[in-house]
Amino acid sequence: MTVFSKLTRFFAFGALAAATFSLTQDADARRMNIRLSTLAPKDSSFDKSLRKMGQEWKDQTRGQVNLIVFSGGVQGGETAMIDRMRVNQLQAALISGVGLSEIDPGVAGLQQIPMMFHTYEELEYVMEKLGPKLEERIKEKGFIVLSWVDSGWVKIFSKQELATPDDMKKGKLYTWAGDNRQTDLLKNMGFRPVPIDATEVTSSLQTGLVDIVPLPPFFALATQSYRPAPNMLDIRYTPIVGAIVVSEQAWSRISEEDQAVMLESAQRYGREMTLAGREENEEAIKVMKEKWGLKIRDADEAVTESWEKASEQAYSLIRDNTVPADIFDEVVRLLEEYRSQN
Repeated sequence: MTVFSKLTRFFAFGALAAATFSLTQDADARRMNIRLSTLAPKDSSFDKSLRKMGQEWKDQTRGQVNLIVFSGGVQGGETAMIDRMRVNQLQAALISGVGLSEIDPGVAGLQQIPMMFHTYEELEYVMEKLGPKLEERIKEKGFIVLSWVDSGWVKIFSKQELATPDDMKKGKLYTWAGDNRQTDLLKNMGFRPVPIDATEVTSSLQTGLVDIVPLPPFFALATQSYRPAPNMLDIRYTPIVGAIVVSEQAWSRISEEDQAVMLESAQRYGREMTLAGREENEEAIKVMKEKWGLKIRDADEAVTESWEKASEQAYSLIRDNTVPADIFDEVVRLLEEYRSQN
C-alpha cells in the first residue's frame, strides 16, 4: 500500500470517527441529568413520590430528562443544597420553607410565624393567593418553583416535659444553622437558641448540645430524635411548608414542550406528597407513642392560649425581621379574609 493510500485511509477513518463523536455528543447534549436532594428520609412518602415523578419525567421526555434523587440529607443540609444548585453540582431540591427563605425571605411568611395558621384550609388559601408572588421573587433569585408542598404541623420534642413558652425558655432550643435572623429573634424573645444543621439534630440531642427541638413527627421518627427527646407537646406550632425547586440555569436547557409535562407531573406529585405527608406525620406520632413510649402533652385550652399570647407578642419582632413586612401583612390580611368568609 502506498503512503498516499495509507494517509487517505487514515483521514477517512478520522472523519468517520469525528462524525460519529459529533452525533453522540449532540445526542448526549440533549439528555440531561437532574440531581435532586432532600432531607426527606429514604423510603418516606416524599422519597417514593419523587422517584415516581422521576420515572414519569423520563418517560414523558422520551428519555431526555433523568432525575437522580438523593434522600436523607446525604448532600448536606438545605443551605448546602442551595449552594450546590448555584454552582450546578445539584440542579433541584425538595426543601422546606426554612430553606426556601434563604433564597427569598418572603417564604418565611408561610412557615416561620408560630401559631398563625389554625387549619390546613387556612394554609391552602394563603398559599394559593400568595404563591404566585413568592414564585416570582424566587425566580428573580435564579430558581423555579415546580410545586408547593405541605405536610402537617411542627411539634415540639424535648428531653423534659414542657407545656408553655416559659418552660421552653429554660432549655437549649434547636434552631436552623445559617438563619441568623431567626436566632437573633429567638434570643430577643428570651429563648436560648443553638444553631445546628438539620442533619445533626439527633446527635446534638444525644450530646446535650440541645434539649428542645421543633420537628415534623415523621422526621423525628425517621432520625430517631424521639429517643433522646421522648416528650412531645401536641400543638400546631407552625405548618411544614416546602417546594420542589429547580435552578433556572438547568430549567432553561429543557424544551418548552418537556417543561410543560414536567411541571404538570411535579404539581400532581406535589399534591400526592402533601396528602401522604400529612397522614405520615400523624402515623409517626401513633407509632412513637404506642411502640416506643413517646409521652405526649396534649394542648388544652390554657396551653394553647399561652402559646398564642406569646406568639402574638412576638409578631412585632417577626414582622420586617424574619418575615418581610409586606409578606407578613399580606398573610394577616388573607387569613382575616378567609376567616370572615368561613
